[in-house]
Amino acid sequence: MCDTTNASTQSIADYLAQLLKDRKQLAAFPNVFIHVERLLDEEIAKVRASLFQINGVKKEPLILPDADGPVTTLTEKVYVPVKEHPDFNFVGRILGPRGMTAKQLEQETGCKIMVRGKGSMRDKKKEDQNRGKPNWEHLSDDLHVLLTVEDTENRAQIKLQRAVEEVKKLLVPQADGEDELKKRQLMELAIINGTYRDSSSKAVSATACDDEWRRVAAAAAETQRLLSPAIPGLATPLRTPATPLGAPLILSPRSLLSPGDPHGLIYTPYADYTNYAALAASPLLTEYATADHSGAAAVAAKQRRHLGQIREHPYQRAGALS
Repeated sequence: MCDTTNASTQSIADYLAQLLKDRKQLAAFPNVFIHVERLLDEEIAKVRASLFQINGVKKEPLILPDADGPVTTLTEKVYVPVKEHPDFNFVGRILGPRGMTAKQLEQETGCKIMVRGKGSMRDKKKEDQNRGKPNWEHLSDDLHVLLTVEDTENRAQIKLQRAVEEVKKLLVPQADGEDELKKRQLMELAIINGTYRDSSSKAVSATACDDEWRRVAAAAAETQRLLSPAIPGLATPLRTPATPLGAPLILSPRSLLSPGDPHGLIYTPYADYTNYAALAASPLLTEYATADHSGAAAVAAKQRRHLGQIREHPYQRAGALS
């Protein structure tokens, strides 16, 4: 059951990451695909809500009656049990990454959610300086969640009751390693920061590494076969790794002998960065793939010409001595 839940959560996170990537690409065309943007935003909100369905519990939308009477403002404080659990990070659990958990709760309940009181500010020094000043009276109170709603009284009561229930669920401490909400918050943070790697990219990366090692082994064997007649000391076959140990240093050695060099020197060509970046799905490798390597190639050619003019090749020197 646990494995099934983890797999479902992983697939939802993968889909959310893909949607956010599409949203970022669509932002390059503002006010062009208006309906596509709206549909994409709705899908992102729906998928994100399903990501935070802990233990399969789906949050039903609020059913509100028709407005009756004037608009009023209701507030309520929900105190955080910091005295009973002084080491638990309640503020981070309530707010979530970049405040996304609190924003989602505001959208579901229609209430404004603010963390107030002692320990509500990240900068403790600034909190001590502001305590007692006008508009900072809440810093003298214990840590609490302030809920505010504006609506007709019959609707505001329902919204406020729902918000109080949801906040109290967040104030139940969980043991380390068993907090499903925290795991999904960290997963969402990785998606937002662009550091999340979905399951498909991991599988493609592992397969690409194995295939690259096989190509390297085959190229090394072919190189040894070409060099053996000319260099008797290399008659012993080169070792082939039994299992891949990591990314190869030479990615795709198509040809090791430079045809334009009269001395027959061995050079390592530039790797096929474009294909490797597509397989590994790494943004950093993508930057390398789009870089201009023509300047480096020109410098290397100039160095080879300079080397041929001032230095005699050791193989030629050995032939002359014999």
